[in-house]
Amino acid sequence: MSEEIIIENTKENRKLRNVVSTMAIENMYLRKEFIKELIKVSNGEKTSEELRQEVIRRHAR
Repeated sequence: MSEEIIIENTKENRKLRNVVSTMAIENMYLRKEFIKELIKVSNGEKTSEELRQEVIRRHAR
């Protein structure tokens, strides 16, 4: 059974939920760890640029 992620019901988090749902509809599932990082961006704990750079570093060849 997969672990649920519970987030506060804010405008920003509803937008995030919509993005995750849209991706799932298209059969493009996001990893739980990545969703948690998106929540940090939504909460202002990190910038989207910081997350973008982390993704680039992680997947650079």
